[in-house]
Formats: sequence, structure tokens, C-alpha cells
Amino acid sequence: MVTVILPTANRPEMLRTALQSVQNQSARDKIACVVVSENGGQRESSEVCAEFSTLPIQYVFREPTMDAKAHGAVLYAEASKLPAPFVAVLHDDDWWGTNHIGNGLSQLEANPDAVAYWSTSFLVEGESSWFVRCWNISCWMAAGFPPLSKVAKLNRKQAALACIGSAAAHYSSLLAQKNVLVQAFSEVTRMGNLLDNDRLVFLELARRGSLLVNFVPEVFVRKHATQQQRLFSSTKHREHGGTTTRAVLKFCEEEGIDVMGEFAKLYDSCPVPAFRSDLMDVIAAGVMDELRRHDARGVASLLRRHRNAKWYAQQWCPPIFWEAAGQIKAALQNRSRSGPSPAAYTAPLQRKVS
Repeated sequence: MVTVILPTANRPEMLRTALQSVQNQSARDKIACVVVSENGGQRESSEVCAEFSTLPIQYVFREPTMDAKAHGAVLYAEASKLPAPFVAVLHDDDWWGTNHIGNGLSQLEANPDAVAYWSTSFLVEGESSWFVRCWNISCWMAAGFPPLSKVAKLNRKQAALACIGSAAAHYSSLLAQKNVLVQAFSEVTRMGNLLDNDRLVFLELARRGSLLVNFVPEVFVRKHATQQQRLFSSTKHREHGGTTTRAVLKFCEEEGIDVMGEFAKLYDSCPVPAFRSDLMDVIAAGVMDELRRHDARGVASLLRRHRNAKWYAQQWCPPIFWEAAGQIKAALQNRSRSGPSPAAYTAPLQRKVS
């Protein structure tokens, strides 16, 4: 059985979608309790909860309101006192696919050494939206590029590599053993980092057991204006993000993980050459500064390999496109000299193609 914790903050319309996805779960009979915790100072959410009379909702109104980290700590502490052995997290602005809980519970039952199940997710603009992004690349790479049909089991090293650059998975996809999750979140709270604590929770759970990751997205993560209003400044973002990255690298050092060596192996074994630039994005510029402190030579070696990836890109593009790009660039550079227009340079190429 599972307890669903659903923090909300004065977003009744979004909450309705989230609760609808809970009600639509194929394994709804495995849901023992849905804790809806209002932390936005308004009570419209109670009326939304009343619409779902078939769900075992426990509604809590927080007064006074608290910051997100404190709210999470209270929720996990309260969930630990409920009888269900597992806890699933769903934010009020996100929603689940119909089989998320059923898949997670069956995978955890089949893998008793695993402490948590995560699914990848789609980033969307709303209920009617294209898929802005699929959130699965870092776990897929860290697991060694397995088939998408496989639910991967990540060990400590793979989990650390997956979250070294950004959050490996979203909170709303998390289903975990109750007591282990409470321990992990308590440790993250002790660190005091307001940003990236989902990245740290991923790592702290990995300290305590294997992590299961489903590469087929089961969760829809909403991108919306309210989030943009609450974003940190770029300075604060770098500060907190750097703190998290240092924590991950410290973990790697304690575990004897050669970060640059492991990324170099992944770079060489990537099954699709065009994806190698995405591997570099995982250890983007903000992470490179921290990595250089640990292994400057390893960073330089990996960057040299990445420059060689231009050869692979050339294999994917007909030479005529490279020729056209070069001539157009030359034309643009000479525009100020009243030379021929860019069209004059591309006309011979158009005739060549035809």
C-alpha cells in the first residue's frame, strides 16, 4: 500500500488535474491515503478535494504558511506515521499517467534491494500541450544507454553520475520506501540547500539502496508562470547549484568514483554519435568549474574528444550543406563591402542540387 503526499499552494485548478490523475490510477486500490496539504493560505483547495469523494483524502490546511523545504519536512514526518510502507510524491501542478503507481509498486516488489522507483517525465505547458522536453537523458546515459523498454537499476556510482549536472528525475515521479525516504530528506534538510534538493534526495536515496528508473515517461511536469515568479536570481542559482554539485563530487570522491574517467567511457560507448554533444551538456559549463578542481587533465581530455565529434556531425550532413554554410558565412562577412548578396552565393548550389 502507498501514501500519496500532495503539497499544494493556492492552485485549485491545477490541483484538480493532479487529483484526477490519482483517481485514474489503474492500481487505485493500492492507495491507502492521499494527504493534500494546502500551504498557500487559501481554502479553495478543500472544495476541490470534496469533488473526489471516492479518494481517501486527508486534507490539511497549513497556518501559518511555511517555506517549501519546511513544508516537505513536515509532510514526510506525518507520512512516516501512517501505516502504508511506501510514499509517492505528486506536486499540485503535475499529474501522473494511469499506470504510474501500479508500475512502481510492481517494480519495487520484484526488486527488494531497491529503495525507490522514479519514472522519467514529459515537460509540458499544460493539459493541452506538446511535449516541451522529455526528462530522461542523464539516467539513460549513466545506466550505460540500455534499451528504453528496460527499467534500469542504478547503483551508487550510476546515481551519482546521473545527478552530477542536474536533477536526474522529478519529485512527482518518486515512489519510495517510507522510512528510507524520511531519512534521506532529513539529511538533505540538514544540508540547508534550498535549491536542487530533488538532486540531493536522489543521491541520498542511492546511499541507502538501488534506485529503479523507468525510461518510459509516466509523469507530466507542468511549466507555468507561477514557477517563473519564484525562480532564484542567476547569482543565487549558481550559488545553490554549485553547493549541490560540490556535494555530489564529494560523494564521488568518498566512493572512489573517477568522474571524468567514467564520462569518457560513456562518451566513447554512446550508441548514437550525434548524442555525444548531449553528454557534454550533462556536465555543462557550470559543472566544469567544479570538476576542474578535481581533475583538470580529465576535463581537458574529454573536451578534446568532444571537439573530434565534429567528424561525426559531418557524416550525418551531406557535404553540399557544409559548402553552402561556408559560402553563406563568407557572403555575410563581405556584406559591408557592397559585395554580392548571400543569394548570389547559394544560387550555384541550388542549381547543383536540382
